[in-house]
Amino acid sequence: MSIVVVDNNSAPEEAKTLRDCCQNNRWVQLIENGQNLGFSGGNNAGIRQALQNGANWVVLLNNDTWVENDFVSRLRAILGEPVGILGIPLDEGKGVAYAGKVQWLRPTLKHEYARCQRSNVKGLYAIGAGIAIHKSVFEKIGYLDEKYFLYFEDADFSVRARKAGIPILFAPDLVIHHSVSQSTKSLGSPLLLRYHYRNALYFNRRNGPWWVQILLPFWALLIMIKQLIKLATGRNREESRAILNGMMGFLCGETGKIK
Repeated sequence: MSIVVVDNNSAPEEAKTLRDCCQNNRWVQLIENGQNLGFSGGNNAGIRQALQNGANWVVLLNNDTWVENDFVSRLRAILGEPVGILGIPLDEGKGVAYAGKVQWLRPTLKHEYARCQRSNVKGLYAIGAGIAIHKSVFEKIGYLDEKYFLYFEDADFSVRARKAGIPILFAPDLVIHHSVSQSTKSLGSPLLLRYHYRNALYFNRRNGPWWVQILLPFWALLIMIKQLIKLATGRNREESRAILNGMMGFLCGETGKIK
């Protein structure tokens, strides 16, 4: 087992702390990206390095997660089974999110707090903050889509995997502790809204079934009309501008990090 730590362009003091922690530990390898590549780009850098190191399984953990002392031994026992992707529940304080749930024609995704079984349940996806992926999955469907930068990339990855016939199972008796949204608080609400709405359109267009493809333009038009009315009446103008900017970004082909 080896640990790959990805520094997604931390502040200088934080970067120095990471170097000091990693340099004398032969089990830990530090990657410094030099720029913020987002959730997908940062994880992809770590995934590529892990595969170069000869890993059969890659486990993704957010920087705002932590695990119990017996996590690795318990996870190894589960990974002995032939699965492609294993979703690991997240203890978010208010409850345990066992999986994510795709909501078509919605600007957000949903976490499923009802205990799910190990089975490959259609409509559920493995949450990216805690997920184990076999190396064969990357060979079949590639890496996380960096066009998202932030939000929807984990759902996209699971949807693509399921379409490729890759099983997605869940480990209801294992848990990762997660401080929800600690990584994105500094971005601010308007910017997060832009990512949500832009990426929701991209996700639905790329992965939605036939009826979603038919309804998608009407859904987008309805949202834009609603936000324009809010702007005209002076209600939540900052949020409405952010939503409209996100949707216009999608229509203009904007991908990756929002400038």
